[in-house]
Amino acid sequence: MTMGESVLQLEDIVDPVSDWIGLNNEKLKAIAAKEDASLLGTVLGFTLGAPGKRLRPALVFLTSGMFGHLSKETVDLAAATECLHSATLIHDDMVDESPSRRGQDAVHVAWSSAAAVLSGDYLFAVSADLVAGLERPRIVRMFADTIMHMSRSEFESPGYSGDGTTMTQQYMSKISSKTASLLALCCEAAANLSDRAEDEQRCMREYGTNLGLAFQIADDVLDVRGDIHLTGKPVGNDLRQGLLTLPTIHYLENSLSTNSVVHGVFDGTLRPSASDIDDAIVELEASGAVQESLETADKFAARARAFLQELPQSEYSDALEDLTNYVFNRIA
Repeated sequence: MTMGESVLQLEDIVDPVSDWIGLNNEKLKAIAAKEDASLLGTVLGFTLGAPGKRLRPALVFLTSGMFGHLSKETVDLAAATECLHSATLIHDDMVDESPSRRGQDAVHVAWSSAAAVLSGDYLFAVSADLVAGLERPRIVRMFADTIMHMSRSEFESPGYSGDGTTMTQQYMSKISSKTASLLALCCEAAANLSDRAEDEQRCMREYGTNLGLAFQIADDVLDVRGDIHLTGKPVGNDLRQGLLTLPTIHYLENSLSTNSVVHGVFDGTLRPSASDIDDAIVELEASGAVQESLETADKFAARARAFLQELPQSEYSDALEDLTNYVFNRIA
């Protein structure tokens, strides 16, 4: 399957592990309930119970299912990845000054910046505790490395310049560390927990990395042509914040004219209004920059599928392949 074809919904794709995802959700509820009757418990319940894809736990369960190893330990690993993911979202929303997440107020808006910092820190600690309980030093190291990569990425935002190659390299470095590293962690750690050979663990790491790159590029395209129900944030949010993404980099690299709204947003000569953002979106679509970005996402998805071909084939590997189509066909 390639770009533009219809795909299953995520709920259908992860159906082989739906019961395990249910167990993961119960685990997350129990984590929040431990701090019941406190502000922390309220924030945790709000965060861990929020609507979301649960993509990361699904990757843990599908990888484990493919290798014939689904257990209580797998649930703990899946919960650890979701707690880590939730912690980063809480902190990211505050750093980015994002007012909402998936149609709900961000934690720093609903409560306070202090509540956001502390609840995020608590979830990082919960994630570490769950991983420590697995008694797998290699997985502990994977989590530590991933957290360092994700944190470092916040200092690596691509800067506006006339050099498209440099901007693209900076962008790819950032999304590799911020998004792809966590999906790679889910897959590689699940393979390690399943006691698979090094080459199979490597395949799953590469699968997760390429899936993550496709996912983030598609997410950035959604900022241009998507809707708030898919992204959890208003269309054009990245443009409003002056964040360079692949569609805008392609536009800035290839546009023959500097007299455009997109250029104005990124060279600092324009403080964009709502109508300016609408005009910028039209410019991005008309230039072909969005389509070029989708083609790049398609290439990464194809690479992810290639790594799956070296692994055991089953309904679980089929679901992992379907995920590579889902992540970008939702907006192709």
